[in-house]
Amino acid sequence: MLNISQNTETRTLIPVADISENEDYYLISLEIPGVNRENLEIIINDDKLTVTGKIQSGKNEDNFKYVEFKKSDYERTFQIGNEIDRNKIEAKLENGILELKLSKSENIKPKKITVNEIH
Repeated sequence: MLNISQNTETRTLIPVADISENEDYYLISLEIPGVNRENLEIIINDDKLTVTGKIQSGKNEDNFKYVEFKKSDYERTFQIGNEIDRNKIEAKLENGILELKLSKSENIKPKKITVNEIH
């Protein structure tokens, strides 16, 4: 008989992120391997954008004698300001990478002002 102590609790990880910006939007890329669209939740509440991903192992762990692969969930919260148009946020999940495109509000985008001649 094999007697090994193990911790089978689920842990929550903070996914690594890259953030880039251009004139029109911010792009947040998060690494969340093992999460599918059905177990992914993206919520905006006031000035916080929270991403939560749950991993479903699909394995019946009752038959295992020892488990080192821990169930891991992901959660990360970002502060967002008024410059983000909350109605123009897009999300795409592909190969364990979640991309969030946060469009900037029109009123904060750079505008070119024309200088008129005086006659």
